[in-house]
Amino acid sequence: MPTFIYKAADKDGIIREGISSGETELSVVESLRQKGLCPIKIKPKKDNTLFRLKRKRLAYLFGQLSSLLNAGMNIDKGLDILIKITEHRQTKEVLCQIKENVQKGNSLSTALSAYPHLFSNLEIVMIRIGEASGTLNLALERITELFKKQETLRSQIISMLIYPFLMISVGAGVIATVLIFVVPRFASIFQQMGEALPVPTQILLWISHAMSGYWWIFACLLVGGIIGYRLALKTKIGRSIFDGCLLIIPWIGSLIKLSIAAKFCRSMTTLLDGGITIIDAVKIAKYSTANSIVIKRIEIVQNKIQEGSGIAIPLRETKIFPELMIQMVACGEEMGNLKQMLMTVADTYDTTLQNQIFRIVAFLEPAMILIMGIVVAGIVSAILLPIFGMSQLPV
Repeated sequence: MPTFIYKAADKDGIIREGISSGETELSVVESLRQKGLCPIKIKPKKDNTLFRLKRKRLAYLFGQLSSLLNAGMNIDKGLDILIKITEHRQTKEVLCQIKENVQKGNSLSTALSAYPHLFSNLEIVMIRIGEASGTLNLALERITELFKKQETLRSQIISMLIYPFLMISVGAGVIATVLIFVVPRFASIFQQMGEALPVPTQILLWISHAMSGYWWIFACLLVGGIIGYRLALKTKIGRSIFDGCLLIIPWIGSLIKLSIAAKFCRSMTTLLDGGITIIDAVKIAKYSTANSIVIKRIEIVQNKIQEGSGIAIPLRETKIFPELMIQMVACGEEMGNLKQMLMTVADTYDTTLQNQIFRIVAFLEPAMILIMGIVVAGIVSAILLPIFGMSQLPV
């Protein structure tokens, strides 16, 4: 949500400055008037923060702030202690700016909303609810717990994928080295033979010549592809195409759908546990999926819930979420324990996702070894074929 810097006068004529979030300037004006302030100047806030703090560090700060609030400290004192104990320069800078905004009279949620690239809508809304209900410490604890579960799953998945990635990288490097530096030496020998080369050898020499003589073309294509990919993702059409392709890729698509279901259910659980209504929870939790296609389809679910429908049937119509999740959500609606069912689904899919990735990685390891062996055997065979042919020539 866009952030604006405002200057307004209160009922006593005192000028106040601060930060407020809203879809447009008009919505910010209306929000200020509801607070009894008369807007004088409003302008969009430029984000001068050119870095991304690690999410792990932010979760740690949320947990520490929750502990300080539980100890009876106010928010100003808590932020001041966090600033003193934080050694990371950029983190300290952000905390100082947040504290400054809070001291100007803004709420913590408003101060955090000035950094949309650091704090998600889910976190900001949970904190806003905690502020309104006087349970800010509990809201921070829920956010910390949610992040820890997501980060644990993410770390486990990354750990399982490191070995296959290293195997692919090393294998590709070895094959490229052979084609660029080793095969050309045999090419000069083959030319001296003056005999017609077998087709596999000709193909190998052509690939080697292309890689060694025109490597800069491949480098430009690689760099251009990466730049084009990053630029395309910044457009709505490019992002939609990319997100749509992710959902239909064999194996990967099913894993992504499981991950989306787990994130959505866990976010819904956290929001409902904070006292938010189902419609508002759906409105916020849809962004946790981080997929533009899924977000658009959940918006349809959101509209149908506003029209009086339940949540299970609209979720089934999205054709994104697994049937088990739909059945458990429907059961939760009927029995009045939707929150517990969503938590069960999230835990189940986290475990299922981890197990499926483990099976895929276990399959990929021997498969990659076999593929690299076949490629190396093909290269060696293409090199040895002319030599064997020459040895069979009559003396």
